[in-house]
This record gives sequence, C-alpha cells and structure tokens, in this order.
Amino acid sequence: MPTDRTFARKASAVYAEVLLEAAAGRNTAFEVSGQLEQVLAAVRGNVDLRNALCDRTIPAPSRAAIAREVFAGVDAALVEVLAVMVERDDISLLSRVNEAYTGLAEQHLGAVILDVTTVVGLDEGLRGRIREKYSSQFGMDVLLREHIDRSLVGGIVLSTHGRRIDASVVSQLENARAVLSGS
Repeated sequence: MPTDRTFARKASAVYAEVLLEAAAGRNTAFEVSGQLEQVLAAVRGNVDLRNALCDRTIPAPSRAAIAREVFAGVDAALVEVLAVMVERDDISLLSRVNEAYTGLAEQHLGAVILDVTTVVGLDEGLRGRIREKYSSQFGMDVLLREHIDRSLVGGIVLSTHGRRIDASVVSQLENARAVLSGS
C-alpha cells in the first residue's frame, strides 16, 4: 500500500505534468513557471486565503470558485489546476507541484530557470554576463526570472534548485552584525 509521501509525490507529479502539457501546447511553459511561483508566494503569504482554500466547511465547488477568482489573472490552465487541487483538498501539495513543474519545464525548455532578485531591473549587459556565467556552470542555457526587491538595498540574490547565492547589501550587513556581536 502506498504511503502518504508516495501518494503526495505521485499526485504532485500528475498536476505538474498536466500543467506542463497545457502550457507547452501554448508555448508558455516559462511564463507559467513564474506564475506558479507567484501563486505559491500568495498562498504562503496570506493566511486568510490559505484558510479559505483549505477550509473543508466551505463546499469544494465554492473553494474552487475562490481560487478561480483570486487567480484569474494567471494562465487559464494554471487556474484550472489550482481549482482541481482545491476541490480535491490537495492545495497543500502546491509547493511539491511547483518543484515538479519547474523540473519538467526545465527539461522541456532545455534550460535552467534562475531567479535573479535585485533592487533595480537588470540591464542587457548584466543579463548577458549572468547567463554566460551560469550557462557554463550548469552546462546548459539559462533563463532568467527577474524580481525586484527594494529591501535588498543593493547587490543581487540568485537562486535555483534550492540553492541560493545571496550577495545583497542586507545579507552582508547582517553577517557583519553577527560577527561583531559574537566578539
């Protein structure tokens, strides 16, 4: 008999595969990857939303309607996958679906998706240098998913596949504070 982990892994893979198939058919696999990240951040960051999507006292079709309304601005296939996940009480798998989808999307695109967070938008020169450096490191093309976070003060944060390189001014200041307070 399969364990809960096995079921969660298989169910997440199925949701990710269905989503990739729909996105690939419309040539939006990369865009959907970014939207899925945004949806995950929204669900994680909003307790009321998370509770509404998970509350079994609310009928499943009503919870699905909430998901459709809240996420109406993202890809239609993603909205429908989210609605099905909510109806089946699988929204807790969203993080696993995101991981599975990212892996499948990277295979489909033949590239690594690298999240790049800076205080201001990247110029073409810096984009090119980042792509070149990490393409050689990963041995394949790199697609940049850019984010702006004014709280960084300066510097850059890069992340992919659970690895994070934080060269932001904020993290450097926090490191200096830790060193100085430990003396």
